[in-house]
Amino acid sequence: MSTGGALPDTCPIGWQPNALAPVFFGARSLGPADGAPVPLRIFFPSLDGAVESAPILAGCGRYPLIIFCHGHCIGDPDHHRRWFRLPAQLARSGYVVVVPRLAGISSGQSPSVADHPDLATLQAVAGWARSGWEHAAVLLPPPATGLAGHSYGAMLAARFASTRPVAGYAGLSGGWGDWFGDAPRPLPLLDLPTLLVWGGAGDLFTQLSDAEWNQLRRPRHRVIFAEGEHWDYLKGVDVPCRNSTGACPHLGPAVDDLVTMFFGKYLPPEFGDGLPGRVPTSLAPPPLELTPEQEFFAGGFLNGWDALSGHPACAAGVSAVTELLVANRRTRETHSLERPCRFVALIGERNRQVVGTRPTGYHWCDFCFPRRADG
Repeated sequence: MSTGGALPDTCPIGWQPNALAPVFFGARSLGPADGAPVPLRIFFPSLDGAVESAPILAGCGRYPLIIFCHGHCIGDPDHHRRWFRLPAQLARSGYVVVVPRLAGISSGQSPSVADHPDLATLQAVAGWARSGWEHAAVLLPPPATGLAGHSYGAMLAARFASTRPVAGYAGLSGGWGDWFGDAPRPLPLLDLPTLLVWGGAGDLFTQLSDAEWNQLRRPRHRVIFAEGEHWDYLKGVDVPCRNSTGACPHLGPAVDDLVTMFFGKYLPPEFGDGLPGRVPTSLAPPPLELTPEQEFFAGGFLNGWDALSGHPACAAGVSAVTELLVANRRTRETHSLERPCRFVALIGERNRQVVGTRPTGYHWCDFCFPRRADG
């Protein structure tokens, strides 16, 4: 629910953190004793570099909520704690990120079964973040929510996103070819921006055929690492279930950058109205244009994607299918040409502008896009 407008006077810096102008981050490990529904780790923007004690950056506008779903790793009951670098980078970019422990997935229960217990967990986590967490007031309301996940977690996140008000979904090596349960396959049901990433032949069950890819709604993004393995996202992390490592040493940080750009484009923070137009369709991070104050916070930020260049094992195939949109200059609304509402036919020629992305300062049409972040 990006609103644009002037930054509040209560903000101690001159910008709201976003995917192209970061700050530092803080994190807390919480559980039922702290009022959280399950053991989880929550990440948030901060101006303090002491992660575990850093205070949240408040007063600079509200942030979207992103929930990250971990996968199944045999021998690692607290696998949710392995996911740190990606949620930290998203927090630096103006998001509150929750990584909960998913008991069903931790026990190996496939997300394709009809009554998966972790769906209730995700609902409880989303509700707690916006009403029970001590800093709930910094969060934008639904549908300013993003879902992301890896492996089984990617599959579960897609199920959750297909039936809830969610603004964007990113799936890393979901086991789509291993969907055997009674629940309907969620990817064709997603009516929201989607990013899918998978590896090569060793990344089993994760690849979609071109026919399956073409069934997905617009806008959709796909990144394929020909030499990538299933656990390469967790670079430098001791994962007991890792049985092979791909030859590209930069895959994990590069995917962090792609996911950050994806949510920056489709789910910007409250005062990030101009951000989506600055993120290219390829999701490759553009050069940062920072003030000296902003440069202080930007060390080590968005350097994963550029590191792929020139490494023979890091080839990535990137493709995207953008939306078919029309902007109404008079009402400053953006409509769908694929599923137009009745008002599209009423737009006069001088006010009609066919576009590939929502222009800065425009809003989504509530009828064409009832689940978009400002719908």
